[in-house]
Order: sequence, then structure tokens, then C-alpha cells
Amino acid sequence: MKTVPEIINNRPDETLRNEENSSCPPRSDERNTIFSRMELVENSDFYNEYYSMHPERKEIDDFFREAREQKEDDLHRRRQIDSTFELLKDMRVHARGEAAQQKITISPSEATAYLQTLAQSYGAVLFGTAMLGEACFYKIRGRGNEYGETVNIDKRQGIVFGVHMNLQQIKRAPQPEASAEVVNGYARVALIGLVLSYCIRSWGWQAACTMDGRADVILPIAARYAGLGSMGRSGLLLTKEFGPCIRLGAVLTDLALERTQRNKCNESRLCATCRKCAEVCPGNALDMNYHEDGQFNPVNDNECFKKWLEFGTDCGLCIAHCPLSR
Repeated sequence: MKTVPEIINNRPDETLRNEENSSCPPRSDERNTIFSRMELVENSDFYNEYYSMHPERKEIDDFFREAREQKEDDLHRRRQIDSTFELLKDMRVHARGEAAQQKITISPSEATAYLQTLAQSYGAVLFGTAMLGEACFYKIRGRGNEYGETVNIDKRQGIVFGVHMNLQQIKRAPQPEASAEVVNGYARVALIGLVLSYCIRSWGWQAACTMDGRADVILPIAARYAGLGSMGRSGLLLTKEFGPCIRLGAVLTDLALERTQRNKCNESRLCATCRKCAEVCPGNALDMNYHEDGQFNPVNDNECFKKWLEFGTDCGLCIAHCPLSR
């Protein structure tokens, strides 16, 4: 589950390029995401501050926190999933670092080609670059040690990439096998992001990667800017190659890169008339309405998360049943 702010999901390329001159909603506050809220510790300073600003969310969030219990069935796999998320948490400190003092000379086209090949060697099946607009960035951070910090956009050059998840495992949703494949994807994109970031910093340029729990950018929107696909009814990126059956990662850098070719982003046209994900959603969290323009209401994250708690694991039925997943 990844909710996307209420932006114009599938704007034409020229609108994306001129976003600063268009009417664009305010940047999102990461503290409002369900995962950020679930990390708040009861009666802590952050907890008290947040619910003083959003008292309407306190009752349901407290219920969610109390309801989170690990089911005993398939416990070995559930523990493996949790341990991988712990590993990802420990990896976050490496997302940023100091660049080498001496910059090497490399052309934008050469740098882009090299980094794409490097990402692919570690398993990336999607790769794109773009100058990212404001809609791609959170306004205020909501997780980890950077909680509550204002996001200053000092780098807009983005590298966005994706790995393909095993569809047969995802089709086991909402069983733990599907959740294990999801965390596998998170781990793989985190490694790719770190490899790219370390490489760029070794060249003397700044670079920081987005991974689970540490987000510089809102990944589906950044991927849309990078031409990897279009936004779907489920709030996930739809790609021509794999539908929504992917995991995304990103790197921000001040290294000059060549703009990669954009996809046509026509996937949302099918999504506008296909309601399969909404029909199978056990929480009725997805917009059922017909939309000719490819725009959909945001996912109801409360209803979605209720089902996660009920299942004791990720849901993933929207990915498993999407006709574009392959």
C-alpha cells in the first residue's frame, strides 16, 4: 500500500516539465502517512504534538497500534520479514554521505549510461532519470531521526529504478509468502540505491538514496516524472512491462545526467475502465468510479490498513489481480 497525494496523476509531459508554472497542490507532509503514524510512541513528544494537530486521527490510530499482533501461523516467515525490515532500518544511515573532494570529469550521457548498466547489473529492470518537480517531494519528514524536519529541495536530479517482484509469490496474497516477496523487493532496491549513491559520491558529486523508511521523494510520482509508467487506481505506478508488480527506489544527486526516454504512459487508460483491483479490495479502499482522464481518488489508507491488521501481513490483492501484472 502506497498512497499518493491528490495530484494530477497522469499529466502530459509538457505539463510535467513546466510544473512550476502550473497549479499544483501543496507538497505532502510525510507525518500524515499511515506508516509514519504507526511509528509514533504513545505519550512521546512527537505523539502529543501530532495528535494535538490532528485529534481526529488519534482514536483510529490508537486502535491500530493496539491491534497489531503477530499471528502464530507461519511464524518463521513472519520473523524473517520483520528481521529484513530491521536490516533496512540499519541501512538508512548509509543513504547519505560525503562526496569525494576531487570531482571526476564525466559527461551526462556517459554518466547516465554507466549508472544504468550498474543498476541493471544488480537487478534493476526499470531505470529513468528526470529533473523532479515539487510534487515529488515531501514537505516535512515523518519517519526516523529526521522526523519533523522541513525538506529543503537542494537537489532535483533524480534517478528512479525498479525491480520486478515474483508474480507467483505475489499471487499468494494476502498470505505471508507475498509479504516476504515485497520485503525482498525493498531490500533489493535499497542495495541498488546504495550502490549508485556510493558510486556517484566516489566521483565527487552528492548523492542520497530513498529506501524503506527514509524517503527523499514520493516514489510513484518521481517514477512518473522519470517516464517509467503512469499512476493507477490503486495509487501504485503502472508500468508497461510489469504493471504494478514492481518495487521502486530512487537517488537524488547534483551530478548532471542525460534525460532518459519517456514511456507513453498509456497504462492508465486501461485502468480507467478496469475496476479489478477495486473489486477485489477487501477494505473497499479504492475508488470504483469511472475516470476518462485517468485520475482517481486517493486510496483510503485507514480502510486498507485495517485489512493488513486483520490478515497479519500485507494485503497485495490489488497487485496480484491487476491484469497488467506479469
